[in-house]
Amino acid sequence: MSDPALPTRPIATALRYLAIIVACACLLLAAFCLAVAAQVFVQTGAFAQSYAMVGFISAALGLLALMLARMWN
Repeated sequence: MSDPALPTRPIATALRYLAIIVACACLLLAAFCLAVAAQVFVQTGAFAQSYAMVGFISAALGLLALMLARMWN
């Protein structure tokens, strides 16, 4: 068992911050891809499936990375 009074390990802290950075990057990429897909749909009426799929996958990875960062001790 881990004692809550002990300081956190520096590697665990670095990995937590890295997970937060990766999550933010994935969510930013998701927002960009979905915005491009929406703009293509509005201008041409055609659904940009590749951008939408990349956006949804990136959003899922970003949320998973945020969950990992929250649960990392």
